[in-house]
Amino acid sequence: MLATKLSNALVAPSKVANILDWRKAFGAVMGIDITRDRIGLAVVEHPEHISQSVPLVSIPLHETGAKKAGISKSAVSELETIIRQHHVCASVVNWPVHNGRMGEDCGKVLHVLDAVINRSNSVVSRKRPFTLWGSSANGSFASFPADSWGRSAEFARAPEYTPGMSYSSKSAFRQESSCADPSLVAASVLDEWVEKHWQIDSKLGIATAPKLTSKNFFFDPSSVDEYNSETASLQAALL
Repeated sequence: MLATKLSNALVAPSKVANILDWRKAFGAVMGIDITRDRIGLAVVEHPEHISQSVPLVSIPLHETGAKKAGISKSAVSELETIIRQHHVCASVVNWPVHNGRMGEDCGKVLHVLDAVINRSNSVVSRKRPFTLWGSSANGSFASFPADSWGRSAEFARAPEYTPGMSYSSKSAFRQESSCADPSLVAASVLDEWVEKHWQIDSKLGIATAPKLTSKNFFFDPSSVDEYNSETASLQAALL
């Protein structure tokens, strides 16, 4: 399978940290949270300068009244402007898994990133890569270990019933949290990523990168290629 532009730009979270270490005198990392209608944004400099991220104003994903598909040209233009203004060298994108499951929200993230990279070569590229970061708040399969066949009991667990609940195959988690400002979510993701990759001594003003013993690259680039191949097949079938 041929590598796509999107998979070529995808790197491990620790790789983005290494890039920021090299560019710490004059560089920043941008946090991105993609929702159904908006893109939340935040930026953070090297933790030796400032350890907390700064949320920016979120931007609309689509033009008013336009068909909701991909991303608008104006949104891409705003992203390019923000990258120039803040000297962004890489991005950390929120990967909205829920209890370890990749659902509709994850597909939306890849779809938008795919549209961005096809419209612009300065937002996401091999020279300005991105990583996917799943917040610890979204949970994992830790309490439901997989068996020797790679199966987890989590997939057979029914959701807890609440009065008025309506079941759908689509993710309901994102709808519940839709009131949250996506830029604040992007900032929270960046802060968690920084905390994972640096040990910060606020008194001495020193940030050192700890040795990571666990695997931190939970989404393989080949999965992005599989997504693109499936998308192309669906588009061809609809022609």
